[in-house]
Amino acid sequence: MTRALQLVYSHRIKAFALLLAVVAGYVVTQLPTLQKDGRVEAFMHENDPALDTYYAMRREFGQDNRVVVAVTSDQVFSTEFLTKFSRMHRELADNVPYVSEIFSPYNIPFIEHEDGGVYLEELVRNLLVRGRDPVELQDRILSTPLYRNFIISADGTTAAVVIEPYRYAPGAADCVPDPATGLTCPVVFTPLEDRALLGAPQYAEMTAAAREIAARYEGEGFDIHIAGAPVLSTEIIKMMEGDMPRFTLACVIVTVLSMLMLHRSILIAFGAFLSFVTAIFSTLATVAATGVAMTPPTQLLIPMTLVVGLCTYIHFTATLLKVRSTIKDGRTVIAEALKRANTPIVFTALTTAGGLMGLAAAPLAPISALGLFGAVSVALSYGLAMIWATLVFRTLPERYLDRQTSAPGHVAAVMAKGATLAARHPRRTLGAACAMLIAASAGILQLSYSHNSLLWLPTGNDARQSTEFIDNTFEGTVNLELVITPTEGTDFRDETLLKTVEATARGSYDAVDIPIGRHTSIISFVEETNQAIHDGDPAELRLPEQEAIWDQILLLEGQGIDDMKRYVSMDYGSGRVSFQTPWLEATKYTDVIETIETRFATALGSSAEVEATGLIALLAVTSAKVLDSMTISYTLALLLVTAMMVLALRSVGLGMVSMVPNVVPFALLLGLMGYLRIPLDTFTVLIGGIITGLIVDDTLHLFHGVRKRLDAGQEMEHAITETMSDIGRALFTTTVVVMAGFAVFTLSSMNNIQSFGLLMACGAFIALVSEVFVGPAVLSLYARVHARDRAPRAPLANADVPA
Repeated sequence: MTRALQLVYSHRIKAFALLLAVVAGYVVTQLPTLQKDGRVEAFMHENDPALDTYYAMRREFGQDNRVVVAVTSDQVFSTEFLTKFSRMHRELADNVPYVSEIFSPYNIPFIEHEDGGVYLEELVRNLLVRGRDPVELQDRILSTPLYRNFIISADGTTAAVVIEPYRYAPGAADCVPDPATGLTCPVVFTPLEDRALLGAPQYAEMTAAAREIAARYEGEGFDIHIAGAPVLSTEIIKMMEGDMPRFTLACVIVTVLSMLMLHRSILIAFGAFLSFVTAIFSTLATVAATGVAMTPPTQLLIPMTLVVGLCTYIHFTATLLKVRSTIKDGRTVIAEALKRANTPIVFTALTTAGGLMGLAAAPLAPISALGLFGAVSVALSYGLAMIWATLVFRTLPERYLDRQTSAPGHVAAVMAKGATLAARHPRRTLGAACAMLIAASAGILQLSYSHNSLLWLPTGNDARQSTEFIDNTFEGTVNLELVITPTEGTDFRDETLLKTVEATARGSYDAVDIPIGRHTSIISFVEETNQAIHDGDPAELRLPEQEAIWDQILLLEGQGIDDMKRYVSMDYGSGRVSFQTPWLEATKYTDVIETIETRFATALGSSAEVEATGLIALLAVTSAKVLDSMTISYTLALLLVTAMMVLALRSVGLGMVSMVPNVVPFALLLGLMGYLRIPLDTFTVLIGGIITGLIVDDTLHLFHGVRKRLDAGQEMEHAITETMSDIGRALFTTTVVVMAGFAVFTLSSMNNIQSFGLLMACGAFIALVSEVFVGPAVLSLYARVHARDRAPRAPLANADVPA
């Protein structure tokens, strides 16, 4: 490193040009491909069994991610309303991309028995063509299970257009034949598992088109709400796209202002700016190059890069200027500054990376990605900060360098007094810390965990309000899917099996403590057909005997009801039962899924296999893995950081002791979260791993400085005072940078990111207090215990001598 930085120092113009060319070339070629993803699926690893099951269900039966366009009016069953509604339906069908199926009162199948035959009609379309009064069919429509809480609310005041997207994203080789021009398409077989499923970019296009069309129809007596998982994920991505530039700009301002306040030099501030900008864009370009999509949690890379890079830049620049006060030759200054500061800076980077790498093993994909790319960011920030600090040092005018002094400033002096006080009274200091930890433990016991991406959005957000409205009106916007595979030589047309499935599904409504809007399966279509055959008799809305079941399914197939085929496999070897539920806190789904799945497994016994999947199953799995992520990532982070501290300090005892001032702030912060009723979610669960990796920066500089002075023969108290005088200003500045860096999250549009930013800022302040008081107290007590253990024992008195 010494040779490399001396080379940079000697050839600053070439080094500057080469560095900018390499970074710019890398960023320009990779960054434009950066993807963003706010879907529920994005929180799962690609090889997660729950995700594999979900995708298998989508490939077999179709999408459960739907866009719902709901229209409220006092006159839903009027010709005027339904005429306007039908125009909107047709426009949505024609102009929203990637539409596989679209359902509404306009086109939903209406099975009717007339003159001894069964007729299949499109409900409102044929009603309007025949000139019939919609009120005539109001009771029939509202009493039909296939319609209720799907395309019409139970109270009849809201009609909905339900858009089901494609299963697969369009491929580059896809071809549509055109007989008019003679265009033909080659036959290309692509296994379904190799087809890319429809994803976030396509959802965004669908949502934008639906909103644009709906806006043209919005008006008095035609109140429109648009919701669904694609809409919610698109809204999250939209907020990310607005937040990321805002975060980056705020971090740039923090960088420049902190450097101007600390060093009163535009050049040093400009170097810090370049250090941050090149590091963050290189990190994001690396994310893009790997094909990993940015998710809400991975936005944390921006302030993390700022904090890690700026802390390195501050410590190295401060050391360069301090050495320059006594040594005039630039190359010698570089060598001496590296001799003094590079070891703690390198091990700071390694321990920070270790804390972040603890996140890499997390069961949630965004947290794992944050850990991996956070480590990449640390490596880039270290190298770039050292180079930019050297280039700036080479460019600073002589008159500025000559003004530098090694004397501590006022801030460092105050911090040194606090550290000295703690070192003189270690038991009292640690006693106070223990009392705070005991108080915090009561808050920790109140911690809960959650995952509800709907609550990330502000209360006034249109997507959130629409989702809540449709959830209240239709009792659901997401589905629990049960895939039932018959055994024992039967299929999903068996009378006994179907009746057991239907009875169990109906009984599940009262067995769970959340509302279920409806359940749908092939049984719903057979029951509706059976009622139509019996002249609409409500008592015949039931499953008939086996022979009639076969006949009616054959009749439905002949009439071309494609909607039915979305609930059964092509060979009737498996079937799907969909339960519609509201978008709720994910932890509530865990018991619901277990209850319903157990009920079906018990009722069906060995006659069928039952597997739960769907969006709410993924939400439940994600919620459960929040705690798993906390346990795994925190354990790994502490082990890795402790190992690095032992290695850096060359002492097992000091390395272990050094973790005390790192753990105390984290424990206090968890207690604060408990008292404030802030749950552990996919953001706040990251606090421990991140803050441990960042706090260790200051701890390492303190303990490393004390260790060097102890090796030089100083007493512990004197070593602590001198070390804090030496690094106090840098510690204070890095804390301010950490607080300001994470405070930029208060600018976010998302509620949970705002909370995370405030907690991290509080954690940084608590960490500074811990470094000034707990760190010196622990060191002092460690020295006393160590000295007592090594002190020679007095010889025992001779037993024969009388007392």
